[in-house]
Amino acid sequence: MLYKETLDRLNAPASVVIISGSNDDEAHLVKHQTEKIERKHLIERFLKPSDPLSILIVCDMLITGFDAPIEQVMYLDSPLKEHTLLQAIARVNRVYDETKGYGLIVDYWGVSEALQEALAIFAPGDVKGAMTPKGDEVPRLQTRHQAALRFFVRIKDKDDLDACVNVLAPEDVRAEFTEAFRRFAQSLDMILPDPKGLPYVRDFRWLGKIRQAASARFRDDSLDISDCGPKVRKLIEEAIVAEGIEILVQKVSLFTPEFDEKLKALKSDEAVASEMEHAIKNEIHVKLDEDPAYYLSLRQRLEEIIADRKARRIDAAKQLELFQTLIEDLKGPTEVAENVGLSTTGYALYGLLLGERPLKVADSRAPKHAAKPDQAKVDLAAILEEAIAPHVGIVDWVAREDVQKDIRRLVKRQLRASNVADDQLDALAEQIVDLMKRRHGK
Repeated sequence: MLYKETLDRLNAPASVVIISGSNDDEAHLVKHQTEKIERKHLIERFLKPSDPLSILIVCDMLITGFDAPIEQVMYLDSPLKEHTLLQAIARVNRVYDETKGYGLIVDYWGVSEALQEALAIFAPGDVKGAMTPKGDEVPRLQTRHQAALRFFVRIKDKDDLDACVNVLAPEDVRAEFTEAFRRFAQSLDMILPDPKGLPYVRDFRWLGKIRQAASARFRDDSLDISDCGPKVRKLIEEAIVAEGIEILVQKVSLFTPEFDEKLKALKSDEAVASEMEHAIKNEIHVKLDEDPAYYLSLRQRLEEIIADRKARRIDAAKQLELFQTLIEDLKGPTEVAENVGLSTTGYALYGLLLGERPLKVADSRAPKHAAKPDQAKVDLAAILEEAIAPHVGIVDWVAREDVQKDIRRLVKRQLRASNVADDQLDALAEQIVDLMKRRHGK
């Protein structure tokens, strides 16, 4: 009862006393008594990550038969020993999720000071490592700190966020850094708020800021900080707000006002080009299934631009200009489709029929001075879309093989009538059915 009242007075996380009580209890204890069904409900609340109830206060309860992997910390103020002590330790040492890397016993009673005596009935080898002093983590923290910093030893200006992020451009380097950072975060989370962890906080904030910015730049979810414990995650979030760089650590979509805002916040053409490159890659990846031919052609153009820049066949200014043209084409294929007289689905079908790079937006705007569409295939795409429409309007057609079989038969008949080679019919019909599933499968 005193623990409960003290926690409430200190505005601690929500807590509750779990006791059964008896008729002999004094009045100040009676108000904390709970019935079995009420205790079950409180425990269920404790097990839910979204519920604010964070602390259960017990006395000789919930030692056996209490399964709570979410529990990470036990504050021990009781002379537990033997099986009871091992069971209590095990309560916080259950695997829960990737942010729980350890179980913590805060020992107010002093059991850990005479642990061998408390576990005397067990053979020493059977209980070796049952409890490890928290201070033993400090040397590991030091090693992990250095392992995470080594990625940036060649960066002269540690305040140059763009340069630091660029270190993580290669995917294999990002993977190595992710593992090193995760281990550093795990050790620091275990040590804090012990003052022994304070010398490492500044570097951790710095590394966390880089990791978040790299996650946003390269659209790499493995770099976000969701795998960090709440204590160290808060350190990173505070550092980002304090430095006013929130926009630099956000994943913003290509066609949003925030994307333009982010480009303006970057300090070099190289950083702008990198941001544009990965935003374009992400947009192509998201849209690829909608129109494989069109978006594969854009991906090929992106790769050509990147290769030309690496080979110094073009300069940074030209690269940005080409990226901008590519972004304009990414706004399609709606405009291109309209310019050739097709719907977006019809134009996707046209791309499959064409089997090569479709038109650019600029080409479709100025057909007299640029590549012209293959009108026969444009007409065939329109015919196919119209013929398929009744079938894809059937409820749950994507789960019905008979409907898909009818579509394939219909498509092959139209393709054969348009003199498509017999050896291409089956593959092309299957591609068309798959495309319609992706565009009209809901």
